[in-house]
This record gives sequence, structure tokens and C-alpha cells, in this order.
Amino acid sequence: MQEQQYLDFFHAQRNQLDTCSCDMLNAHRDEALAAFQRLGFPSQKVERYKYTDVAAAFAPNYGISLRKEPFLGDFHAVQDLYGTLADVNADGLTALNTMLVQDMVVINVRAGEQKEHPVQITNTMRATAPLMQNRRLMIIAEAGAHVQVILTDKAEAGQDFLVTQVTEVFVGQGAHVELYDIEDSHERCHRFHQVFSQVEAGGHLTHVTFTLASGVTRNQTDVRLIGAGADAQLLGCAITNGTQHVDNNTLIDHRAPEGTSRELYKYVVDQQSTGAFAGRVLVREEAQQTDSIERNANLVCTEQARMWTQPMLEIYADDVKCSHGSTVGQLNNDALFYMLQRGISEAEARTLLKQAFASEVLQEIPLESLRQRLHVLIEKRFRSCEDCKLCKS
Repeated sequence: MQEQQYLDFFHAQRNQLDTCSCDMLNAHRDEALAAFQRLGFPSQKVERYKYTDVAAAFAPNYGISLRKEPFLGDFHAVQDLYGTLADVNADGLTALNTMLVQDMVVINVRAGEQKEHPVQITNTMRATAPLMQNRRLMIIAEAGAHVQVILTDKAEAGQDFLVTQVTEVFVGQGAHVELYDIEDSHERCHRFHQVFSQVEAGGHLTHVTFTLASGVTRNQTDVRLIGAGADAQLLGCAITNGTQHVDNNTLIDHRAPEGTSRELYKYVVDQQSTGAFAGRVLVREEAQQTDSIERNANLVCTEQARMWTQPMLEIYADDVKCSHGSTVGQLNNDALFYMLQRGISEAEARTLLKQAFASEVLQEIPLESLRQRLHVLIEKRFRSCEDCKLCKS
């Protein structure tokens, strides 16, 4: 039973967890413990986890670095919001994170405030033994506020890492939040990131996920559009090779009229790697005049690579405009032949076609500086030759 090692650790270290954390985090541990004992790790029989073996990822014995000094932060201003979107009783991974977490970042943008520059949070993992990290992030954009947040995950090679992260995003009336999540780690990293968000009337959320390199990655994004005219844009791109596994699971819940949502995820799946996308758009009866588009496009480069795709629409309103679709294919042979006829090597031609396929997601990113940076990173990702000067820049 993989859960037992985490339960034993929690009971053994409960005192240090509480002593070196804030009251807000500690107040939710007992409920999270009870939920995790009841739910355990989600099995692949659970619909939203059917493509990822969670228990296998958590089976190895990881060390957990605990804070040794008392926590000095003050989160009283946001304690009523903590955990309201991330329900520990609905998901075992959410419960595990809530039970063990000690580190939390809160970004609170006051009403009408316009952040001139993006807020960037970079996590670089280093360890001499297998290490587990449990992280928490809360973003609160009050009415009319605007903020851009960039999350970057990196890891030093040569070690096993396991990450759970829960992010809660509150977008107030007329507020605008852009959340960018970029993973560029390695094949010995297992990462589970859950984003829970709600958007009030006239608010806008852009959430962008780029998986450039990883081992096992599962990203879950849940968005509630709770006010009239609320809007969400979800963008994702995954580039996999070797034995990598990337699973993106999304839910956009339209709960109010005149809401809009746009969703585009693209995968380039190579060698023996696997990709999965499951996106559900739920339009409730009261969400009349909803406008939603969901699309997933995938490039499978070898016979050994695998891609699972499951776009879903669930509509209970009768005055809506909704569409969804997915494609799975290989490189365009006509385009490849055209490039070969003009003296481009086959390897270079394949690389260029992969870049062009992924670039559609880049064009939708509002933040220009990040868009340019990701263009460079994607090019480097596809050019694996160490002698290539582009990868040394």
C-alpha cells in the first residue's frame, strides 16, 4: 500500500509540520488526513486519472525536506480563501498536498492595480538523494486588477524528484490573470500540478502550460466561470521523447451566461514516449449564450509513440455556440518531400516541421517576451545535437 509510507511520515513529523508552518496551513491538515486515508491515490479506474498510473509514481521512497525554523509569514488576509477551490474531499492528490505542505506563496493584487512586470517564480531542484517537494500557490486578483505570473520548474540531472503542487487562482470582476507554467526538467522527475481557478463577471484568465522536458507529468486545470461574461483561455504544448509521459486534464465549467472559453493543446510525441489529453467543457443550464471552442492536435513521430485524446462537451443550455475536436497524425510527407527537393537534409526538415507544428500555440501567448523566449527553448528542444551552435546560445 503506497499510501502508508506517507501516512507514517505525516504522523511521525506532525509536530514539526505544525510548528514550522502557518496556522492557515495547519488548520486544514486533519481534514486532508481523513480524506487521504479514505481516498488514497487515484487509480486508473478513476475517469480523470485513466491515463496516468499515480500509485506507481509515488511508490519509491523519497525524502522530504522540512522547514526547521518557525514560519514567520502572516496569511490572515487570505485564510478564508485557502482551500475553497482545491477540495481535499474530491481528490487524493489534493488531500496529500494539503496534508504535507509547508511552503506557500501568495500573490495578492489589489483592486485596480496593474502589475507592470510579470511575477516570476523559479523552482530549481537540487538533492543528493531522492527528494519530494510539496508546494502551494495562491493568486488573488481583485476587481479590475491585472497580473502576469510565470512559473518555471527545473531540476539538476542525476537524481529522482517528485513534486506535488496545488495552485488556486481567484480572478475578480473585470480582473485579468495570465498564468504561465513551464517545465524543463528531466526524465527522472515526476510532477503533479493541479490548478483550480474561478473567474468572476467580466474577468479573464489565460493559463499556458509548456512541458519541454520531463519524466512523468500530469497537469490538471479546473476553471469555473461564475460571472456573466467571464472568459478563459487554456493553451498547452508538450514535447516528449524517450519514455516521457505527459498528461493534461482540463475542465472548464460554464456556470454563468455569456461566458467564452478557448482551448488549444498540441503535442509532439516521439520515440517511445506517451501523451494524453482529456478536456471537458461543461455548460450548465444557466450558462446561456456560451461560446466555447476546444481543440487538441497531435503529431506522433514514431510507431512506438502513443497519444490518447478525449475532448468532451457536456451541454445543458440551449442557446450556445460550442465546438470541439482532435487530430492525431504524422509529419506531412508532401511538405517533407518539398523541403528535401530544395536541399534541406531530412533531419533538418523534420525538425523544422515539428517547430512549425508547435508554433501555433506560441502565437496565442499574449506576453511577447515570453513568446520569444519559448520560441528559442522549443528550437533548442528539437535540436539535440550538442555540436549545434543554436543550443549553446
